[in-house]
Amino acid sequence: MKVILAEYAVGVGEEKLLAEGRAMLFTLKASFERLGHEVVYPRGVSDFDGWVEKNAGDCDAALIIAPDELLFELTRIVESRTLNLGCPPHAVRKCADKLLTTEILKDAGVPVPRTLSIDDFSGVAESQLQERSRYVIKPRFGCAAEDTFLSVGTPLEIPEGKEFVATEFLDGEHISVSMISPAGVSCSFCAASPPLPLTINKQFIKMNSKISYEGGLVPYSVPERSIKNRVFGVAEEVVRILGCEGYVGIDIVLAESGKPYVLDVNPRPTTSIVGVARVINHEIADLILQAKLGGTLPRNVKVEGSFRFDRNSLERIAEF
Repeated sequence: MKVILAEYAVGVGEEKLLAEGRAMLFTLKASFERLGHEVVYPRGVSDFDGWVEKNAGDCDAALIIAPDELLFELTRIVESRTLNLGCPPHAVRKCADKLLTTEILKDAGVPVPRTLSIDDFSGVAESQLQERSRYVIKPRFGCAAEDTFLSVGTPLEIPEGKEFVATEFLDGEHISVSMISPAGVSCSFCAASPPLPLTINKQFIKMNSKISYEGGLVPYSVPERSIKNRVFGVAEEVVRILGCEGYVGIDIVLAESGKPYVLDVNPRPTTSIVGVARVINHEIADLILQAKLGGTLPRNVKVEGSFRFDRNSLERIAEF
């Protein structure tokens, strides 16, 4: 099988996310090649969308890793030309919109923090500055904690050029769940097997006035099995509700009570996949393929060892 792995940072040479992008690409490329597949990918191209559109029809399958605000159109291009190994466009579109995602999950009974459009948030700012809880201000469409900061009862200075949302800050542990979700997951009669949770991961978040993602630990040991099961259960519910397929990353705050609150849903490979591929006893590429080809996902995935990463370690991994 000839597979496109189109990772945006590598594809266009975006320095800010290049270490993460190259590490994800290297990890997936190595896994697909160990299975005997041929891998092609864009590198330093001037027209990323055009490269995908031109090459997708000559390949058997494609997986796009790109910022959420660009992912819908790229996924739509792929689905019109070959087998899409990622989430379907309708799921990508919902997940890219943080306000919409939160509203959908809230209506379905999934625990989420209170989230407001920036206009609604600004409307209550003057009268409730002292009573209001801390809020995280972040782009409504975006990823990688870009332009994300903490508002603590002070006048807002919102960067121009993007639409923002305000999400109530929750005390707790920042974790994520790496999932493999089968095609047809939103229909219990269509999917060949249920969603497969792989690992719970620790996220290292630096909290100042500006919030930044500093790396992670895969896996992260949740002390009580009942809490681990609850986290995995919420993650499975999320992918069913949103119709996510393939590899999905779900960002969660685990409150002291053990209740998981869903912050973001990433309908694509995330940086944690670099660690996941190193600690599970299956090829990550095979799980992605089985999820999209209608195969039965294994229930005997085991996790051995751990992998901790930051920007420096990702840069070393990505030297290929």
